[in-house]
Amino acid sequence: MLVSMRMIHPPTTISARASVRSAMDLTMEESIQTLPVVDRQGRLLGITTKDDLIQFIEKNAGTPEIVDDTTVEEMMERDVLTVTENTPIEEAARIIVDYQVSALPVVRGNFVVGIIDDISILRMMMEMTSSRSDGVRLTCSVENDSEFLRNLYSKVSELNGNVRSLSSYEPDQKGYHLITLKIAGVEKYNLKQLVSPLVQEIIDIR
Repeated sequence: MLVSMRMIHPPTTISARASVRSAMDLTMEESIQTLPVVDRQGRLLGITTKDDLIQFIEKNAGTPEIVDDTTVEEMMERDVLTVTENTPIEEAARIIVDYQVSALPVVRGNFVVGIIDDISILRMMMEMTSSRSDGVRLTCSVENDSEFLRNLYSKVSELNGNVRSLSSYEPDQKGYHLITLKIAGVEKYNLKQLVSPLVQEIIDIR
């Protein structure tokens, strides 16, 4: 999946010449945390966040004229992390986590065409793990065996079940890795009995 499939489009942006107070008002009106700062043609110049704006306003609470007269350009962050429409969504997620930012402008050349944020990625994760779907959620530790999934799907089909999602995680110990599945159309007890001989350990089933 690519960023273009999950980005917010069109993005809410602000002019570099806008006042800090108008930027704050915009974040409140649009219920957003991050504002790409652009020139008249829509080219990215920097970025500001609701938290940055709040800190600036609070710092200058005793001199409101500074807040009114300061432009976004004067206090924005110029070193901006970005992604493109063709960036894999997991790469965008890695950047957000590694750099502890809440959103990334999506650029085409120097022009802002969208924004991808942590909420969009969390929604995608919920969909990929079928968190809103009915079924039994199973987490287990399994051997690094290429035949495991084939055997699992075969056993689930015997119960007329349907594997809605499957996620794999980093190994918790040498020779094993963790998987989480959402399986519909089966009873928890029957699934546990069926899967137990195939896995190293059932971590959680609900």
